[in-house]
Amino acid sequence: IITNQSKFIKNTIQEVKQTALIGGILAILVLLYFLKNFRSTLIIGAAIPISVVITFFLMYSSNITLNIISLGGLALGIGMLVDNSIVVLESIQRYREKGTDSYKAALQGASEVAGAVTASTFTTVAVFFPIVFVEGIAGQLFKDMALTVTYSLLASLVVSLTLVPMLNATLRRENSKERLTGWLKVLFKPVDKIYSQFY
Repeated sequence: IITNQSKFIKNTIQEVKQTALIGGILAILVLLYFLKNFRSTLIIGAAIPISVVITFFLMYSSNITLNIISLGGLALGIGMLVDNSIVVLESIQRYREKGTDSYKAALQGASEVAGAVTASTFTTVAVFFPIVFVEGIAGQLFKDMALTVTYSLLASLVVSLTLVPMLNATLRRENSKERLTGWLKVLFKPVDKIYSQFY
């Protein structure tokens, strides 16, 4: 064996993994500091790993391997994963401060910002996704990163409009006898509103 780059590649991938993990932990700590609410931080903190799992599924479906570029894209996307969830959570919190119960606050708060959050996400996707169509060496190098960032942003959008309102309604409910049907309405109301705008 004249040269062996496998150790260097393994070490680099391990460092990128650690960077992504540390970035996620720091994001949660920063949220805890600014939100000053453990439940809110827990809700948004849950959005990060779920979005990452969805991103991995989409990467697998697109035959994207875990390499330096794709993991770098994921590390870049982790910082943006919580943006949508914070906007939705703050909107819900505003309704709760007005005295609205947790179920209605989750419905109204998420529905109110659904369009804005979707538009914001798609403007960022519009920056990264066209890199997929670049030809040559640059296209080969950055295609995985562009797709990974795009997938992570779309995953965060879905999580922020479905999981975050549902968790907010269930973790903060005043009435312990709220039914599963109520949770499902909270889960799909923002998505239904966006769907109705286009069709």
